[in-house]
Amino acid sequence: MYYAASQQISAARHIARSAQQKIKEKTGMRVNMVLYSPEAGSQTPEEMLHIIAIALGMSPGCYTLKTRARHIVELRFIAALLLRRNFPTLTLHQIATLFGGQDHTSIMNGVARANDLIYIGDPRFVKKYNTALQSVNLWLKNAA
Repeated sequence: MYYAASQQISAARHIARSAQQKIKEKTGMRVNMVLYSPEAGSQTPEEMLHIIAIALGMSPGCYTLKTRARHIVELRFIAALLLRRNFPTLTLHQIATLFGGQDHTSIMNGVARANDLIYIGDPRFVKKYNTALQSVNLWLKNAA
């Protein structure tokens, strides 16, 4: 069963890449597509990002800011970690697109840093993470 789902994801990614290439060839425009599973219901990654930002008292526009301010970087770390856990079909590149076109390696680093901060028990970061997690879990529960 897992293998069949994996094949569907792979096929969907292939179709999306082909569509992106054709659009670029025909119009010269670059298009990014975000794929997510229909099992997620009506929830979208964009809605989750909005929920996380509001839970942490920040604007959803903060994700795309080109800054290294700690509170904004930590917002992206938490969001990347929660997106990876709740939307497993999203690629690192798609998450990077949601964050304003960052590189996929930035997302990998962000998820690793978030996991490290949680593991070592950084009290300020863990408090932010738990606040965001509670809001996301409530949102998922209410949407179901």
